[in-house]
Amino acid sequence: MASSLRSLQSVLVSVALLLTGHGLQLTLLPLEAHSQGWSNHLIGLTGSAYYLGFILGCIFAPRVIRGVGHIRTFMVVVSVATIAVILAHEISEWTVWTVVRLANGWAMAGAYMVVESWLNERINNRSRGSILALYTTVSLAAMVVAQLFVGSSGLSFEDLFAFAFVFLIVAILPIGLTSQAQPTQPKDVVFRWSTTYSTSQVGVVCAGLSGIVVGLIWTLGAVYAVEMVGSIEAGSRFVMFAVLGGLAAQFPAGRLSDYLDRRYVILGLAVLGVIGVAIPIAVAVPLETHLYASAFLCGASAMPMYSICVAHANDNAQGNFLETASGMLIANAVGSIAGPLLYTLLEVYVSTQAYMLTLGIAFTCCMAWTLFRIAVHPVTRAYFEPYQPLPKTTTNAIPLDPRVESVQTQTTVVGGKIDTEPPS
Repeated sequence: MASSLRSLQSVLVSVALLLTGHGLQLTLLPLEAHSQGWSNHLIGLTGSAYYLGFILGCIFAPRVIRGVGHIRTFMVVVSVATIAVILAHEISEWTVWTVVRLANGWAMAGAYMVVESWLNERINNRSRGSILALYTTVSLAAMVVAQLFVGSSGLSFEDLFAFAFVFLIVAILPIGLTSQAQPTQPKDVVFRWSTTYSTSQVGVVCAGLSGIVVGLIWTLGAVYAVEMVGSIEAGSRFVMFAVLGGLAAQFPAGRLSDYLDRRYVILGLAVLGVIGVAIPIAVAVPLETHLYASAFLCGASAMPMYSICVAHANDNAQGNFLETASGMLIANAVGSIAGPLLYTLLEVYVSTQAYMLTLGIAFTCCMAWTLFRIAVHPVTRAYFEPYQPLPKTTTNAIPLDPRVESVQTQTTVVGGKIDTEPPS
């Protein structure tokens, strides 16, 4: 473990710097658009473009890495991400924003792929789970630190964007100057929707629904809080409490799912999310504390849900874990694209409480679908693969999961057939 950490120091430092700058701009861009008088519909559209770009990056970035190598790719994609943020900051046109946010999503997917290739190359099976947990913790902690910058009332938008640019660019240095050999080339994304859905019907649907929630938190959560409270600091704190909720619930919910039917844990998280949504709706004039409590509960529900959905799929993967988990990741990203678009429709045609209403619909659908599957498909066997927190980044993070090695070993031992319950 210690030797693995020494060889990964430069990569983890780059991750911390990159995600601090990235988390900063993810909150700043919607707030900047809101301050310029943009409608929430246009802000949501540009947020959906970011997640579309991220999916495209997951699919096509491996080809770039194979062409020019990991270090050059990292320098290029971080530069593209920085240029995209600068253009968005300087040009107040939604058409330009849509293009540059799509480019930003593509670039961040490429950056994640480079980092995760490095992690995969340097760890052994014994330290795989620990490194994955450390990587997840560093990622979430960097996002929280980024929100603290936005919450500093003494910093102007210009100062905050300058900090974002600096963090993004400086993130190039640790990997660019590393003496470690570059890792092997990543594989292209391979998945079939039919395989993913048949492996875990609860998992794929709820992974997509949790993507709706998390996508809306990052795209419009800060804007929603600013509209409710009237201060920029409230926007960053709303996002920060959502991330803290996800960080706090990740391990307890995951460990609980090792002892129960994971679908019951997913159901419980959905109920927790509905409670979180109900807090500001039930109060005529919600206070800041109501909003932060709501954000914490929504984050605690939606952010661990993806990892538990993947764990549930792994219980029935029959040796196809990599392909199944890839499909789950794409389903989650599709949900992140759909969230802002659904919000726009609800705001135009239904209610001024469209933000919380959209989150509530996602959690309610998750709860109803899980209850339905529990009713029609009882499961009696114990779960054999322990939970691991799997970050919602790219398919390159999936081999970090020690369950992949476990599934591959089982497949080899029994000749490619694993005794599992029918898919649920």
